[in-house]
Amino acid sequence: MKKAFSIFTVLCLLGMFALFPAEARGAAVIKWGQVQTGTYENLHPHTLNWSGNVLDKGGLKLSTMKTTTKSSEADLVINQYGSIGANGILLLEDEELSDPTDSGQSGFTNSLTLTKGVVYLVVLHDGTYAKLRIDRFTPDNGASIQKVFFSFVLEAESEQPGQNAEPDENNAAPANQSGGSKGTLELGSPAEDMDLAVSSYVFMEGSITVPWNKLDGHTSWDLFRSDNGAPYVKMTDFRLDKTEFTDKYVLAGHIYLYKFVAYNAAGKAVYVSPPVKVSIVAADNVIVLQLDSTDALINGKAHQLNVAPFLLDGRTMVPLRFVSEALGAEVEWDGDKQKITLLLGDQTMILHVDSSEAIVDGKTIFMDVPATIVNGSTVVPIRFVGENFRQEITFDDATKTITIKGGGTENPSQSGADEEQAYGEDESEYEADAHLAYFLGEWSMWVPGTGLVSADGSGRYVNGVDGGTLYIYEDGTFEHYNGSKKTTDGEWTIREQSGTLELTGYKWGWDWIVSQTDDGIKVSSYGVYETGSRAE
Repeated sequence: MKKAFSIFTVLCLLGMFALFPAEARGAAVIKWGQVQTGTYENLHPHTLNWSGNVLDKGGLKLSTMKTTTKSSEADLVINQYGSIGANGILLLEDEELSDPTDSGQSGFTNSLTLTKGVVYLVVLHDGTYAKLRIDRFTPDNGASIQKVFFSFVLEAESEQPGQNAEPDENNAAPANQSGGSKGTLELGSPAEDMDLAVSSYVFMEGSITVPWNKLDGHTSWDLFRSDNGAPYVKMTDFRLDKTEFTDKYVLAGHIYLYKFVAYNAAGKAVYVSPPVKVSIVAADNVIVLQLDSTDALINGKAHQLNVAPFLLDGRTMVPLRFVSEALGAEVEWDGDKQKITLLLGDQTMILHVDSSEAIVDGKTIFMDVPATIVNGSTVVPIRFVGENFRQEITFDDATKTITIKGGGTENPSQSGADEEQAYGEDESEYEADAHLAYFLGEWSMWVPGTGLVSADGSGRYVNGVDGGTLYIYEDGTFEHYNGSKKTTDGEWTIREQSGTLELTGYKWGWDWIVSQTDDGIKVSSYGVYETGSRAE
């Protein structure tokens, strides 16, 4: 029976595109209109809300050059303290106002220090772009600013997608999708997108649901798919008015790329998302190995191993990369840290060579035999990899063969039910309590980022922003402080299967997930994340 899988991780990813379009647009070149000039008076007396919506009190609307108190209509805000904010803003180096701009920029933030002569790329309220240069401001003596003089350009007018290009008989999208009342949007090349995909996911064959979030000004969408590098094909004859689509025809062995194009109320395309890659594996892969033999089978097909399975301290050790990739996982190797990361669907496993500790979906797991390197290949206990990826493993004493196949329903490392682990029920409960205790206490938070300008006005770049202090209490509550001011509080719940915490309404009204890292915690939601270290 085929099962329908909802790409929750893709929801996070596409949600990030929709909520923060400046972070990653399609690989298009923005062409600009005529240079215009403007002034901004009646500057805001408020400190910008850097951790939330900087336009919460309104701002300037560039198309009318008038201020508005409506956050949904404002494009940018400048306050009396010399900060400029927008839905997304990026400092552009060595670029003039009239120069074409790559829309696939990264490093956007929501506020920067105001600097004369600097050109900024700004995301407007409708999802389009503008470039803005600060010419001068008064007074110019470091006191409270009263008036700002600037020059700016808006995206050039262009055609609607497909207006001058007919799709082929397979309903493939034109190679260059011109779109929007402003700007040029391109779907791009599937061959290039295989390498440019912002992330990739693995699911079993059947059906998958692709959801995304709605940005202000977006009213309808087209979803496009590329099958094994073929041209992008539109998934429906008519535009979608809902922010999800279920693809009922995905096949094992295929790699699909998904992109969506968003349209405004006038029917103009204003946004194209980056690609998301989804690999489909067979629902019932069967792997057969044999002790001391380099011969292996995957679904009956012969394969040769670099290292034969062998016994170490009574445990069967197998080559990690072969077994993991046969199960459809991605394997990442960090030689400097001797670190292996395995990704399968929404599961993540992190191991270190010669260490008995591993992290599975943020939860620390202990192996009775550590990962080690033999003849250049990393080998691990087969039960650990197979069972943590929910596979069923059987051993045949007569032939010394090991069979791995899908269908395992228990995860012993999470349930404490593995009969081979040398501790009983009471001690397994203690381990769960000990893991929970890890999250409790005071955490100094940090918001990673690039392209942020230091607050001292020097124009120097820093690698992130102070994220305040997070307190996680044993009574099931948490508090977040920015300096001495409490910004949010709420309750947390433990997610037993993944060993993570969920903070209800931590920031921006979102629920955030707290997971354990090598040196602290990671707090994430919809593709946005912060890191935390123990407060001294």
